[in-house]
Amino acid sequence: MTYIKSLTFDLQNRTRVELKDLFRPESNYINRISTLIRAQIEQRDIQLLGTFTSIEPNQDFYIADKALVIYFELYEITPYVFGFPMFPISVYGLHDIIDEDGPLGRMAVSN
Repeated sequence: MTYIKSLTFDLQNRTRVELKDLFRPESNYINRISTLIRAQIEQRDIQLLGTFTSIEPNQDFYIADKALVIYFELYEITPYVFGFPMFPISVYGLHDIIDEDGPLGRMAVSN
């Protein structure tokens, strides 16, 4: 079986970044991201294996092109035909909950 594993690092602070490190404490980022993913599932008409309720606190992600990309493994939420389901979320859509001093915050203000 094929897997994807991303490692995200803050090169400025020389530390590995977990999803929680991208957001302000007490921001309820899990609920916010889950809501955005549910909307994408509906908009993109993605067939699920079950009901999507929420991402996990240790959800797989990577950062690219001013977006936070949340992804799932094969068969985790969709049939194999959908491949690895990936959900790009613009940093600008999360501006009110991101940690301004973290990687997403710096990305949102850089050119």
